[in-house]
Amino acid sequence: LADQEVTRILTHGGLAETPISDHYEHLKSLIAYANNRIIILPGGGVTYENCDEVMETLNVNEVHGTRIVNY
Repeated sequence: LADQEVTRILTHGGLAETPISDHYEHLKSLIAYANNRIIILPGGGVTYENCDEVMETLNVNEVHGTRIVNY
């Protein structure tokens, strides 16, 4: 995909019915494989309550979530 100029892939890393934390190891492997050629954007189940943990655990600068803002 990077060769086709795709810059970012949004993924939960596994089944949507499971917490994103269950997929940390798989997401880490995807991020390592991407090797800065493409951004792996963790999403699905990311909320204002866990976004810091997701970013720290996966060592990423951006995440996607529909419940990221606490209002």
